[in-house]
Amino acid sequence: MAILIFNRKAKFDYEILETFQAGMALDGGMVKLVRGHKITLQGVFIIFQNGRLEMINFGTETNNTNVPLLLKPREIKEIMGSIGEKGISCIPLNIKTVGRWLKADIALVRGKKNFDKRESIKKRDLDREEARGRV
Repeated sequence: MAILIFNRKAKFDYEILETFQAGMALDGGMVKLVRGHKITLQGVFIIFQNGRLEMINFGTETNNTNVPLLLKPREIKEIMGSIGEKGISCIPLNIKTVGRWLKADIALVRGKKNFDKRESIKKRDLDREEARGRV
């Protein structure tokens, strides 16, 4: 299980509430782009559309597509109920290989406020200093 693409800003910008693992319905060209690390997860969101969950703005800068996600009906209902609440969104955290398949770790998230982000930076700096042995 190797992580191919990672959403770097997800843990900084959002408070992660719950995670799920979903399959993706990709064509051959998109699989090649993902395995070649040519796709970013910045600005990608997950919405309920056409009776299924889809990743929006997934692809390169010039070629954005919607990618259907493959989840169990129970998981889809749980995500749909949570997305309906105020302030909760669904985003992909990373894309990884599981065996020969490509899977996406998706999360229900709540946006952080600026003061929460500042506290995250302070905690990260303190942990870094402590690891160096300076505190």
